[in-house]
Amino acid sequence: MATKNQKTSAALEKKVRAAIPELEKDGIRLTNANVREKIGGGSFRDIGPILKAYLAEQSAREKAETRVPEMPEDVADLATALWESAYRQADEANATDRRARAEEIKALRDELSDKDEEVAIVEDERDEALARAEEAEVQVAEQTLAIQALKIQIAGLEGRLLGRSEAETASDPTEDDTGASEGTEEEHQLDMFKISDPFAGPQRPAA
Repeated sequence: MATKNQKTSAALEKKVRAAIPELEKDGIRLTNANVREKIGGGSFRDIGPILKAYLAEQSAREKAETRVPEMPEDVADLATALWESAYRQADEANATDRRARAEEIKALRDELSDKDEEVAIVEDERDEALARAEEAEVQVAEQTLAIQALKIQIAGLEGRLLGRSEAETASDPTEDDTGASEGTEEEHQLDMFKISDPFAGPQRPAA
């Protein structure tokens, strides 16, 4: 036999569940206060669990209504066959394009390989040219040092020659005999103007 409290709770739940559709129909939000006002009294502690259970049941019903059932096995097989057929047709249509792209990629890779070889050759030539340039710089530096040493040696020899010439001039006694020097210089000048005639006979002495 149901107790008084159980009868009261059942009666309250019946009132709450009857009031909820009316509130929804009027567009009123489902809250404990709105439900209590609709039924004309009651405790939030008693109304709350009833409203919460109703909302949970409503959410479960909505999920069940919107849930898509599992695909039947025969339908799944048919869908798989259709998908495979469509994929093969699309794959055949794109096969030519894929082959063309593959050939283009291969050509580009071959060209890249040729370019790499050309770059390697140019780099080797550059390294050889740099080595020759460095060797030439070393040779130029060595020749420059040799030239500087020769210049120093020539300057020393010129200094020694000049000193010897000055010493010989100072020790020559004929430099003081002006007349003798001038006579000798005149004789030399006359000898420069003498011209011998190979066709002339022996000269006769003057009478």
